[in-house]
Amino acid sequence: MKVTTVRFGTDLWSLLETEAEYAGISVSQYIREAALARAAAAAAARGHGPFELLAGALREVMRDEPDSATRHEAELILSRLARLAATETRSEATALKAQGELARVKHNQLRQASLAAGRRRAKT
Repeated sequence: MKVTTVRFGTDLWSLLETEAEYAGISVSQYIREAALARAAAAAAARGHGPFELLAGALREVMRDEPDSATRHEAELILSRLARLAATETRSEATALKAQGELARVKHNQLRQASLAAGRRRAKT
């Protein structure tokens, strides 16, 4: 894990302490999770699936978590996210398959229309 120094104004630090306390975690953990959420949102906004980034970062953050129940809960969250990602991938694959089928049908219709038009021209 990388170690860095981040400077916060007094007001922001106070807010971070309060929110971290409500969440039952340290301010450091709160900041790591906030950075992870922002990075995942940015990746999603660019159209990239953030699951791999999210999973790797969450595992890295949780690696140093002393509470095994918290680590287990994080793994359960990742499992749920993986199922959601798989469902989305299946849905996209189904949509692509349907699109391909429609394109094939349209191609055949256009081909038949073109052949019929060619036969009509040949008769005249």
